[in-house]
Parts: sequence; structure tokens; C-alpha cells
Amino acid sequence: MSQATETAPTGIRSRRRGEVLERALYEATLAELAEVGYGGLTMEGIAARAQTGKAALYRRWCSKHDLVHAALVFALPPVPEPRSGRSARDTLLTLFTAHRDVLAGKTAFPGLHIVHQLLHEPEMRAIFADAVVCPRLQIVESILQTAIDGGELDPATVTSLTARVGPALINHHFLLTGEPPNRRELALIVDTVIPPRAPASPTSP
Repeated sequence: MSQATETAPTGIRSRRRGEVLERALYEATLAELAEVGYGGLTMEGIAARAQTGKAALYRRWCSKHDLVHAALVFALPPVPEPRSGRSARDTLLTLFTAHRDVLAGKTAFPGLHIVHQLLHEPEMRAIFADAVVCPRLQIVESILQTAIDGGELDPATVTSLTARVGPALINHHFLLTGEPPNRRELALIVDTVIPPRAPASPTSP
């Protein structure tokens, strides 16, 4: 069988290839993940949903672990580029808004379907941490360093947990209320991570 043509279990022959086929496999993986969970996920089920053969999956990924990791990276929208001249607080608000939208299902990312599974699937937790959490924390740490360099944040107040505070509070809000935090609540989270500067005291005459 050539790479250009895959045979589905139903006998349907698919001529998708390259990026088109990979997108179909990612979408099938995410749909199966939301429907049956990581524990029930199989390469056979993904292939059937994508209407292709298992060979199309195993040529690209050795296991469902690798495939799910790649699918999450595919579905995760890019982080908004920081705009020149914006404060670190504004940049952080933009990042937290994007994180909120991902969990709220406003993007292709499966959002809360994934978060709920993290409580019961240790392997899924490891995938989520490596594909989603760690790269985003590095971005938050970069923003915090920019805030320190620009005098917006006192380095003495920053700990190894500071970068985790914002995403953790957003996740906590979702898990407790089932609703995304609104813009005012996101602004309060930013205030918690990078407190607003106190107004300058008037100088004595």
C-alpha cells in the first residue's frame, strides 16, 4: 500500500495524504479522546473514525501516547505575540485570556474534556504537562522576567511557584464553577501575579 492511499476498515479507500491526512488523524484522535477518554482510546478506534487504516497511524506514531501528545500540540492555538510598548501586565492578561479560551472550548483544543481526565489518568497527566503546561509556563516566566527588567515587578516577590499561580487560578475557577472567569476576574488574577504599582507619593515642595 502506498503512503498516498490508505485502506479503512470499512473498505473505503482514502487518497488523503500529507498534512490533510495528518489533520484528519489529529481530529479523529481528539474526538475519540473526548468521547471515550484516554483509557478507552485505541489506535483501531482512531483509524476507524478517521476512515483510514492503522498503518497510517503506526507509520507516524509508535503508540497512542505519542499520537495524543502530537494531537494536543496540533490543537493548542499559538500564543498571541506580545506587542511592542505593552506592559508585562497587559501581555500577561492576553496570555491568560487565551488560556481561558482554550479551556472554555473556544478553540479546537478539547479543553475541559481533557482537564477532567487528568484526575484519573496518570499517563494523560504526563502528556498534558509536557505538551501544554510546561511550554506555557516558560512563556509566563519570560513575561515575569520582562516585568522584573522593566521595573513592574519586585524580584524579591517572585518564587518558583509564581509562574504557576495564574494558570492554576484559571483552572481552579473552571473546576469549581464550570464557567470561564470573566475579564474582570482575569484582571484580578493578573493583579495577583504582577501587583499594580502603588501611585507615586507627591513630592514635598
